[in-house]
Amino acid sequence: MKHVIKILAISFTLGCKAQSPIIPMYNSPVEETPECYVKDMDNDFNPFVREWKWEEGNSSLTLQFQKIEMYHDTSNQYFNFYSDYLIGEYKYIENSNVLVNTLPVNFAGNPYDNNITGAIISTSGKREPPCDECAANTRFIWTAFGEPQSPQLTGRIVMAHFIEKGIEKIRARIYNTGIVNLTADYTGPEALKVPEGIYTFIKQ
Repeated sequence: MKHVIKILAISFTLGCKAQSPIIPMYNSPVEETPECYVKDMDNDFNPFVREWKWEEGNSSLTLQFQKIEMYHDTSNQYFNFYSDYLIGEYKYIENSNVLVNTLPVNFAGNPYDNNITGAIISTSGKREPPCDECAANTRFIWTAFGEPQSPQLTGRIVMAHFIEKGIEKIRARIYNTGIVNLTADYTGPEALKVPEGIYTFIKQ
């Protein structure tokens, strides 16, 4: 999980080394900026901070999100900066069977330890999950997506918040991105338990 979110974020934060100057997270420039804080200036994370649920028959996926502000990342030579993060956890039920349950969301000091972690805000995700209901200027949140039973598997969520007939919703695409540290003798699962696809979540 740590490897995935760092790869996602590195192009936005390479060269940042602390909390000043403040750089907007939305479409952050790639530049050598010492002592920076990559901040969710427009509060794009805020509408996601709550519980959401997708249901289809006897299957459901529940998400919970929390916003972390000004986390100091010094995990390697490229990461010495401050940033806001959207973290989350989830519960997946398939045919009435609970396959994954990491709820509730809780920040234990390191956003990379959560199973959903995001620090990218961009309009480049348009149509990544199809969202005809979304406004033309809708900003999409990109997160890494993991599974505690299979930490070597990596996935991604690209999602947008919108309101339809007064109801708050999230349109998201969930997909697998690979296997970390794959070896020739690997015999584990090749995909996360949550199926790839397009999901519409409703605010709970």
